Amino acid sequence: MDSIRSVAAAYGAKPLESVVKTDKKAAPEKTAAAPTEQVEFSDASLSMQKLKEIIDEIPEVRIKAVEVIQNKIKQNGYPIESNLYKAMQKMFDLRVI
Repeated sequence: MDSIRSVAAAYGAKPLESVVKTDKKAAPEKTAAAPTEQVEFSDASLSMQKLKEIIDEIPEVRIKAVEVIQNKIKQNGYPIESNLYKAMQKMFDLRVI
């Protein structure tokens, strides 16, 4: 680095000085931090949010359809063997089991 400076000085080159031109006066520094807003949730609100998340994770069950099938099974009017295979296959396809 010194050799570059000596060569540059030999040719009359001067180091570049930074020049900052401003027409405006420097703005005063802000020392106070801007206030931040905070939101606090009540315990009841947090409990309701958690409950909603749990409910949203529960798969939808068609209660009427389940009751109809239960009644048919009780009265031996539901072909269990063929429908059981279909139901198990569907559960494996959906990776429920």
